[in-house]
Amino acid sequence: MLEPLFNSDKKEKILLYIYTNGESYAREIANKFQFYLNTVQNQLLNLEEGGVLYSKLKGKVRLFGINPRYPFKKELIALLEKALIFIPEEEKEKFYKPRLRPRRTGKPL
Repeated sequence: MLEPLFNSDKKEKILLYIYTNGESYAREIANKFQFYLNTVQNQLLNLEEGGVLYSKLKGKVRLFGINPRYPFKKELIALLEKALIFIPEEEKEKFYKPRLRPRRTGKPL
């Protein structure tokens, strides 16, 4: 759907996945879509260098999310929401359904 804008269907899927899940890491995305890990890492780093995404270390894992300071954040989110409308329901259920429980924080209960 957004491939002509992003020049890559993988970049589109990565952005949609991060948008629907809040934050994610490269291996999780690569496993979900059956992409090569290097491909996902390169796309994430390119998006981070462009200011679209931010990253932070959580233990040994680098989490990526949409940069709240990105100047076109509202427009990007509106575009991603619009794109989700046109994705078939079975694909949404398989790839873009948010996690039911939050990631572990490592803090004792």
